[in-house]
Amino acid sequence: MRVIALLCLLSGLPSPSTQAAEGKFSVNLGLDYSSGNYGSQTITETWAMPLSLKYRTENWNLRLSTAWLRVEGDGSVTPEGDPLNASGSPSTITEGMGDISARATYSLLDERSNWAGVELSGKIKFGTASEAKALGTGKNDYSLQAGIFKPIDNWMPFLDVGYKWKGDPNGIEYRNVWLGSVGTDYRITPTLSFGGSYDWQQAVTASSSPISEAMLYLNFRLNADQRLNLYAVGGFSEASPDWGSGLIFTYRY
Repeated sequence: MRVIALLCLLSGLPSPSTQAAEGKFSVNLGLDYSSGNYGSQTITETWAMPLSLKYRTENWNLRLSTAWLRVEGDGSVTPEGDPLNASGSPSTITEGMGDISARATYSLLDERSNWAGVELSGKIKFGTASEAKALGTGKNDYSLQAGIFKPIDNWMPFLDVGYKWKGDPNGIEYRNVWLGSVGTDYRITPTLSFGGSYDWQQAVTASSSPISEAMLYLNFRLNADQRLNLYAVGGFSEASPDWGSGLIFTYRY
């Protein structure tokens, strides 16, 4: 649940519905760093510059995302933490574009007129990143996810549950996995909020660990069209980075 997943979460945090009938475009650009050994003897360090384009209508959010990556490690895992069949390789530095992801989210219930807000999302991760450079698996992944959130005064608790169909890279058979996220956002002032989330995903192979990590963030509303998120991540399993941090800038027009 790294890089693109973080960008999608932070730039689309649940908030009281303000959608207008006309569409709205937004651009998200970030900088992300993470470090961990992912069960190997070598530390893998990843720098990423994620980019996301979003188009929003009254009930739909459509998003296209990718990232430029710089990875130093032994090639045993992708930047997303998925194991690859390259354990024991010398540590090298590789650079290139990451996978391209397309996501469509539909609002089933509007929290302003119902007991809670409910959303349903479908996502395709196209295997466009280089498997030879350990920047991706080279295969497509497909996922469905349902989310629920409920504004309570200045608080906004949320819960997401999903299922992912994983494409198998060369030499490894992946499992399809369940995943989930739970967290809350707290609005300190009209222009500042903070929050956190815990993310979990089943292990993708019989010998790997589940993803288990937590995030804390600060969200600054710079003006009506610009927003800045600062965040830090800590991992609790071998499939997650030991730690990471980054920022995401959002511009809406």
